[in-house]
Amino acid sequence: MQRAIQFAICEDDKTEQAYIASLVRNWADRENHDCRIECYDSAEQLLYSFDGDFPFSIYILDIQMKKMNGVELARELRRRDKRAVILFLTGLLDYALEGYEVGAMRYLMKPVDEKEFYRILCRIEKEQSEETEAWFILERQEEILKIPYRDIWYLEAQGHYVELHYGEKVLRWKAGFGEYQREFEENGFVMVRRGALVNLGRVAKVGRTECVLDNGETLPVSRGQYRRVNEAFISYYRKGWE
Repeated sequence: MQRAIQFAICEDDKTEQAYIASLVRNWADRENHDCRIECYDSAEQLLYSFDGDFPFSIYILDIQMKKMNGVELARELRRRDKRAVILFLTGLLDYALEGYEVGAMRYLMKPVDEKEFYRILCRIEKEQSEETEAWFILERQEEILKIPYRDIWYLEAQGHYVELHYGEKVLRWKAGFGEYQREFEENGFVMVRRGALVNLGRVAKVGRTECVLDNGETLPVSRGQYRRVNEAFISYYRKGWE
């Protein structure tokens, strides 16, 4: 049985909220998908509705709301869920760069065009159905470790050793850093300085001298790598926009 797609719509304009919900229902009926829709009048209402994990896979957020705006809400959501899709509703594009920071997939300009909205949802559904988990396999002595790349924060050289950081854990083994560079770059990592690769999906912000991770940790960015890191970061979060 096909699992229902869970939508959260956060929009303080009741008329706009009802319109977006109707578009979602029409799309689901047309594509023969089961969907569940929850509507919220404010960012605070959405955040305080759940104590733990959120059940939604797609968030449609108005940017210009009272008190906490859509970008601020998206930051909170990203702390809890790295994989959910975020779509912004806006009448302005002033927030575009901030959208990269929270991994927004697309901005929907008001009034939302029905055909464009359906096209975006179809693309999201297609990409999610094709998505496969990629794993880093590490063989150490008598054990084999299997770690999803998405759970890894960064990899760095420490003398003749390599350290892998994921969650609160650090793995360390004797090896050459260059043995892993290409493999990690092919799985969403970018080199921030010599001997350090960071997971773009874990980066919250890129500056000229450092990048900030979602957990608040900072990694130095070398002068020669800044442009490449910044372009890779923007490209990573623009996937699916066009």
